[in-house]
Amino acid sequence: FDHPHKQYVLFSDLEEKVNDREVDDIPDAFGDNRHAKAFYGTFRIVLGDDHFESIDETEQQKFVDEAKAVDEVVQKAVAEHSLNPQNIEAEIRKGLLPRLFKLTGLEAAKGVIDKVIDITRVGLGRGDL
Repeated sequence: FDHPHKQYVLFSDLEEKVNDREVDDIPDAFGDNRHAKAFYGTFRIVLGDDHFESIDETEQQKFVDEAKAVDEVVQKAVAEHSLNPQNIEAEIRKGLLPRLFKLTGLEAAKGVIDKVIDITRVGLGRGDL
């Protein structure tokens, strides 16, 4: 790593992965659905990488399916309440809390929902959702 060329190659590869939105820990099951990938990432952030290292394929598929369901809830909330951001957030909380409570427990569900709302705010600000 002391050689400047090695540093350049390392950061060049990292830049390509960032531009292509390639993350090693995100399953390929999402395809091009960037929002579902982001919502899956919220599970990893809130629950921690240790939790995901200890689960099997079936359990991981539950989180993949749940990330896709979160995306559907968010898309529906944005479509129905696009003029009022407070209603969007309330609809997201109302739709996700019962689902995520079963999967992660109350505290983790609250953390995931807060992150989902943050992602939604950024997406609405950019016109991405």
